[in-house]
Amino acid sequence: MAAVPYDFVGRPAQLSPDSAGLLHDLGHGLFTLSCLVDSMRLGKRFPATARLRLALISEETERLLELVRHAAHPQTDPRPVDVCGLLGSVATVATETGNASVQVLPGTRVLLDVDEVSLWRIVTNLVDNAVRAAGPEGRVELSVSGGPPVVITVTDDGPGFGQGPAGWAACGLRVAAEQAGAYGGRVRITPREPCGTRVRVEFPGSLSNAAGGDYADAGHR
Repeated sequence: MAAVPYDFVGRPAQLSPDSAGLLHDLGHGLFTLSCLVDSMRLGKRFPATARLRLALISEETERLLELVRHAAHPQTDPRPVDVCGLLGSVATVATETGNASVQVLPGTRVLLDVDEVSLWRIVTNLVDNAVRAAGPEGRVELSVSGGPPVVITVTDDGPGFGQGPAGWAACGLRVAAEQAGAYGGRVRITPREPCGTRVRVEFPGSLSNAAGGDYADAGHR
């Protein structure tokens, strides 16, 4: 199967009054949830596994709050983002919430000059699709290479592109491609041998902010 490129240029959408109000209410609810989770973490003793999951809930809530702020007031000032660290965070959440093995492959630490919320949206949508395709006991691997170009790769051992269970895959791919396109990047989909799918997000070399040192995955099941 030939590579299937998705090339979009992200454009900020104008919010309707209803959308703005919805974002306001959603942000308020997420802030309340964040406060409740923090109060549980600080006020009681829990087993290590419960503390880890409460911490993940808190982190995800903060990211969703940032996403709401981003939608209401789009960021236009990219900053260096530790891609390996972000991949690790997404892998941890995916591992705790699904049955597939999600691992970040060891590699060199890479910084990318992008908006962190946009990069988080790209990676989470692609990982969600990969986990769904891999299914229970499947395997998903994440990696990044410094290039240029900088390439983030999400690979799964599922049945192949378009052959997995129905879901929100098309919407997730569109979001990922639009967010990457806003920085001159693109999403490419190719088969993985002997089975599965490989998705590559390629960013222009001009966005690369070289960083020394190696990154080793902390270990996800």
